[in-house]
Amino acid sequence: MDNLNVQFHVSVLTVPRYITTDQFPEWLHREALAIQELSEDNSLTIIRLFLAARIKEVWTRKKLDTLLQGITDKYLHIFRVEMVVIDDTLDIDEIEQIQSDAEYELAQVLESVKQFQELKVARSKLH
Repeated sequence: MDNLNVQFHVSVLTVPRYITTDQFPEWLHREALAIQELSEDNSLTIIRLFLAARIKEVWTRKKLDTLLQGITDKYLHIFRVEMVVIDDTLDIDEIEQIQSDAEYELAQVLESVKQFQELKVARSKLH
């Protein structure tokens, strides 16, 4: 596995209370575009979308899947969209904590990949 020169980031999104179910797709695309425009050439973002149950109840699973896949297809710097259904919107402290936890988890995964690569290189030198 070659060393990739890619920076991964996590962005936490929560749908504001004032966004209606009809406005949700447009809002999500605006947010994704903003993330895309702020991305550097060598970066990929994982979006953690905290979706209010009031919106999830109106959207079918298939429509949501299509919308989220459309985001990753359209915005090249968005690697994946993870969805978590919540009862209400998150406050700023909760968002910051989730962001911090997500960045830590991502750092742990990237460290594991690095260790795996080093082990693979070491083993290949023995053979």
